Amino acid sequence: MPERNLTTVMESRMPAETVRVLRDLGRVADERGAAALVVGGVVRDLLLGVPTGDLDIVVTEPAVDFGRAAAGALGGEVKAVTRFGTALLALPGGVKVDLATARSEVYERPGALPTVSGGTMDDDLLRRDFTLNSLAVAINEGDFGRLIDRFGGLADLERGVLRVLTGRSFEDDPTRTLRAVRLSARYGFRLEDGTRRLLERAVRDGCLATVTGERLLNEIVLILREPAPWPAAERLSAWGILAGIDEAWTGAPSEPVFAELARMLHPESGPALAPDAEPWVAFFAALLDAAPRERRGRVLDRLAAPRRLRDAARQADELDGFSGGRLGAADEMRRSEVRRLLDGFGPDALVLGVARRPGSVAAARIRLFVEDIRHVRAELSGSDVIAMGVAPGPAVGRVLSAVLDAKLDGLARGRAGEESLAREVARNLDTGNKAC
Repeated sequence: MPERNLTTVMESRMPAETVRVLRDLGRVADERGAAALVVGGVVRDLLLGVPTGDLDIVVTEPAVDFGRAAAGALGGEVKAVTRFGTALLALPGGVKVDLATARSEVYERPGALPTVSGGTMDDDLLRRDFTLNSLAVAINEGDFGRLIDRFGGLADLERGVLRVLTGRSFEDDPTRTLRAVRLSARYGFRLEDGTRRLLERAVRDGCLATVTGERLLNEIVLILREPAPWPAAERLSAWGILAGIDEAWTGAPSEPVFAELARMLHPESGPALAPDAEPWVAFFAALLDAAPRERRGRVLDRLAAPRRLRDAARQADELDGFSGGRLGAADEMRRSEVRRLLDGFGPDALVLGVARRPGSVAAARIRLFVEDIRHVRAELSGSDVIAMGVAPGPAVGRVLSAVLDAKLDGLARGRAGEESLAREVARNLDTGNKAC
C-alpha cells in the first residue's frame, strides 16, 4: 500500500493550535535525535472526522525527559508521571499531551497489569487493542503527517471492522472485551469474525474473573458515559459480558428505561430533570435490572462499587416498591406527604424512578418533588425556633418539619404564618419546653 500523508487532513480537522503544537513537538524530537508519533484514538478519530481529545504521543526516548525538554522549549509544564513512565505535558493555550516511551508489554498471567520494558515503535503499536487503534502519524519535521499503518488498521477503519492484533488479546487483557463493546457501539462497527470468536471464547472461559473489580467498573463507567449508552448496554448483555462478571447477571436491561433516562439526563433542549444526578450512576442502576434484585449487592461487591452507586441502586429498588404502593395510588396526596415519602432519596434514584414508570402517577409525583417540592424551604431557621423557647435538639427539627409541611400545603403563609404555627406546634410538643 502506498504511503499516505495526513497533513492536509490534520490542518482541516484539527484546531490550528493543535497542529502548531505537533509541529513544535516534532522539532523538539528532531533536536534530541528522537522519533515522535501521534498514536491511537486521536488518529482514529481524525480519520473518521470526529472531534479528537487530548493528544497521545509516543517517543523513542524516556517520555519524562522528552516532556521536560518540550516544556522548557514551549513554556509548558510536566504535571504527572505514572508507574509506566508516561507523563502529562500541559502547554499554554490549554493543550494537553500524554507522552509515553515506546515500549513492549508482557502479560505474566491473564488479567494482570503488563510488565513493561523499552521497545521499538513497532513494539509499541503491536501492544494496542485493535488495529484501528494501532494507526500512528509521524510528527518529526521531515516526516510530518506520514500515516503509519503496520497492521491494516486503515482498511479495517474504512470497512467499519474491529479486529484484534493477536490471538491472545482478550486473554491477556480481558478489559478489551468491554472496550470492544464501547467502540463498536460508538461507531456502529462490527467485530471481525475471528475477533468475535476470540471474544466469545475468552468470556466463556471466564477471563473476566481474572480482572479486579475496580478495572471492570472503570470500563463500564466509560461505556455509560457515552452520549448514547444503550447500544453498548445491550451488547454487554448479548455478548455475555455481564454474566461473565457475575453468573446471575444474565438478564437484559430495558431499552425503554435507558431511552427515558437519556431523555432526562441528556436533553436536547431545556434543563435536565435533575441536574445534580450523575448520569452514569443512574444508567448503572438501570443496568443492574438485568440481575435479580437479591443478587445486585453481590454484583456491586464484585465491582468494588463506590458508596454513591450502592446508595443509588438500593434507593432505586426501594423507590420502585413505593411507586407500586402509596406513591402510585390514584387518590389525592398532599404535597407534604409527597415530601415525607421522597425526602432522603438521592437524585440518581429519583431519575431512575421516573424512567422505570414513565407517565404513571408515581412518576408525576417524583417529578413534582424533584422540580418543585424539594426546593421549598421554610423561612424560619433553627435559631428562630430556639428563640421561641424550644431547647436545641430533635424538637427543633420536628417544629421545622411541621412548618415546612404546612407551607407546602398552603396552611402557613409568609413568615408570620410560620411563626404562629411554630409556636402552636412547640406548645403541643411533649418536650418540657415552653414556647414564649
